[in-house]
Amino acid sequence: MPASTPSTLWQHAGFRRLYASTLCFSLATRIYELAMPLILYELTRSASAMASMRAVELLPNLLLAMFIGVWVDRFDRALWARLAMAGMVVLMGIQAWMLGQGTEGGGMLPYFYACAFALMTLNYLYSICRMGMVKDMLPAHLLLPATGQLSVVNELFGVLGPMLAGLVLAWHLELGLWLPMGALLLAAYLQRNLQLPLRATQPQAYWSAWREGWGVLVRNRPLWHLAWLVVLTNGSAGVVEVLFLFRARDQLNLGPGEIGLMFGLAGLGGVAAGLYASRLRQRLGLGRLIALAFALEALCILPMAWAQAVPVLLLALCVNSFAAVVGNVCIWGYRQESTESHHIGRISGLTGSLFKLLMPISLVLSGLLANGQTLVWLMTACAVLHGVAVLGARVSSVYRVA
Repeated sequence: MPASTPSTLWQHAGFRRLYASTLCFSLATRIYELAMPLILYELTRSASAMASMRAVELLPNLLLAMFIGVWVDRFDRALWARLAMAGMVVLMGIQAWMLGQGTEGGGMLPYFYACAFALMTLNYLYSICRMGMVKDMLPAHLLLPATGQLSVVNELFGVLGPMLAGLVLAWHLELGLWLPMGALLLAAYLQRNLQLPLRATQPQAYWSAWREGWGVLVRNRPLWHLAWLVVLTNGSAGVVEVLFLFRARDQLNLGPGEIGLMFGLAGLGGVAAGLYASRLRQRLGLGRLIALAFALEALCILPMAWAQAVPVLLLALCVNSFAAVVGNVCIWGYRQESTESHHIGRISGLTGSLFKLLMPISLVLSGLLANGQTLVWLMTACAVLHGVAVLGARVSSVYRVA
C-alpha cells in the first residue's frame, strides 16, 4: 500500500463530503441504538421487550438486504441514500409522537415494532448505498483505509452517542428520538451534489442479477467462509449486547446516564481500532487478525457476564469494542477489495443478510430466557460460540488471506 495513502484519502473531495455526512448519520444511529431499548425498558420493565425490539430491527437486514443490494446496483446510489435518511426522519418522528402520548406498558409495542422494522429497512438501504459510493469513488488501495476511517466515525459517536443518549433520556425520553432526527437531516443535506463516476445501466433482469450475485459470492471462497463465521459471532454478540444492557439496568442497578457513560468510554477502544486496523492488517495479515479479534471478543464476554465491579466491566467493554471494530474493518474492507463495483450492492446485501442470520432468533430466545443466573450462563455460551468461530477462522481459507 502506498505510503501516501492517508493524505491521498483526505485529498479526495468526495470522500471528505461523505465523511462529514457519516459523522452526522453515525451520531443519529448511535443515539437511537441505545435510546430505543432503554425507552422500551422504561415503558415495560421487560427484558423480552428489549430483546424483541432488537430482533425486529434486525429482520429487514436478514429478510430484505439481499434484495435491496440488487436494486442499489441498478440505480443512483447517492439519491437513494438521501431519500433513505429522509424516510428515517419521518419514522423517528412517528415513534416520538407515540411516546409523547404517555402510553404505559406494552399497548403501543406493535406500533413501535412496525416503525422500527421500516426504519431499519431504510437504514440498511442507506448503508448499502454508502458502501457502493465508497467503492465507486476510491481506488482499490484506499478502500481499507477508508473503511477504517469511516469506522472511526462510527466508534467516535459510539463514545459520544451513548453519553448523549443517557443524558437526554434521563432528562426527557422523547429527546432520544428528536436529536437523531436533526442529525439525520443534516447528514442528508451534506450529501447533496455528491459527484460519483457514471456507471453503466445494468441490462439484466432483476432475478438474473440476484442469482449472479450469489454466484460471485460463492466463488469468493474466503468471503463465503467468512460470512458463515460472522453468522456465529454476530448471533452471540447481539445477544450479549441486549443481555448486558438488561443486566446493567436490572441487576447492577445502573441508571441510563451511567450506562450511557460506560458505553461511551468503552467506545474509545473502537476509535483506536479504526485508526490502527489497517496497520495491524499489514503486520499480521487479514486472516490472522480476524481470528485474533474473535478470540479477544470471546475473552471479554466472560467478565461482562460475571463481573460486578464497574471498572472491570468498563475494561471488558473497551477491549471488546476494540476487537469488534478491528474485525469489522477487516471484514468490510476485504469485501470491498475483493468485489467489483457493479457487484458491490449485491454482495453487500447478500453478506449483510447472512451476517444477521441467527440474530433475530437468538435475541428473542435470550429475552425470554433471561432471568437470574440464566442470564450469565447465556452470555457464557455466547463466549463459547466466539471460540468456535476462532477455530473456524484458523482452519478455513480466511486464515490464508494476507
